[in-house]
Amino acid sequence: ITKKKEDRCKHEFEIVICHANVIRYFLCRALQIPPEAWLRLCTFNCSLTYLTIRPTGTVSCRMLGDIGHIPYGMSTFSMH
Repeated sequence: ITKKKEDRCKHEFEIVICHANVIRYFLCRALQIPPEAWLRLCTFNCSLTYLTIRPTGTVSCRMLGDIGHIPYGMSTFSMH
């Protein structure tokens, strides 16, 4: 069975908008590190986090807390 190129190269994206604590906790679970480690991760407000989940189930963090889309003077940080 030969699949069309469009079927082989299909990518799916899920966008989750939530509090940074939820993102840090989810990141720890996805990377299979102790959930308590989220307390050692810090992110800026309105930052972007990007995870890749491969068909094999392996997970990589491609980006954590990126604020490149926000002008420097407008970025804010929350101490947790």
